Amino acid sequence: MLPCKGCAYVSDIPGNCHIRCTFDWAQEAAALVALLDGSKVTPRTAQWFRFPLNYDPVWGPDECPSLSATRDETKVSKPSPFAELLSLLG
Repeated sequence: MLPCKGCAYVSDIPGNCHIRCTFDWAQEAAALVALLDGSKVTPRTAQWFRFPLNYDPVWGPDECPSLSATRDETKVSKPSPFAELLSLLG
């Protein structure tokens, strides 16, 4: 399970019980690959784990390289209307 509780990069999705990650994974592509490589996401669980747009942290790996208690604004992804729409659609 991803340790998202208390992370500064977690964001709620209006009308959804899932969360999204606002960390700019484009800057840390290698870290994203390492995060998802070997995770317990299967085709069946992928419906609950669309990281970082819309996911339930239960279905993710146990560690996250971007976990932080403080938010660094230089590492926050810029808002994208397309990504916002995808996260709302689930």
